[in-house]
Amino acid sequence: MTSPEIDEIADYKTQAEEFLARSQEYLAAGDLHQASEKGWGAAAHMAKAVAVAQGWEYSNHADFSDVLYRARQLSGNPRIHLLAGTANDLHVNYYRRKRHLNPGAIGEHIESVSELLDLLSPLTERDAGR
Repeated sequence: MTSPEIDEIADYKTQAEEFLARSQEYLAAGDLHQASEKGWGAAAHMAKAVAVAQGWEYSNHADFSDVLYRARQLSGNPRIHLLAGTANDLHVNYYRRKRHLNPGAIGEHIESVSELLDLLSPLTERDAGR
């Protein structure tokens, strides 16, 4: 991996952690739309870090599912598939009216995104899975 790739991976991982922290702050403040979007953003940025580390394409929103499918195959951990779906559910909340958002469910989904970040992190290391 080149130094620019290493820097790009580090940037994506840092952004993922920042978004995760912000999602928890927004949840505590009752801003469920922002909590959901920041949770989704955390998952998306960690997926981008994995894609760079593994040399996979991630150029649009549709690539999220492909990267997470490949990450599940590479890691052998079936939880990645389930947690990816949970992250997508958070993204869908952006389009829901506030009265249809459930803070308890969003909190659980954010916890699932935290688990997803933990599972994906080893796949961002030099030569992981290669």
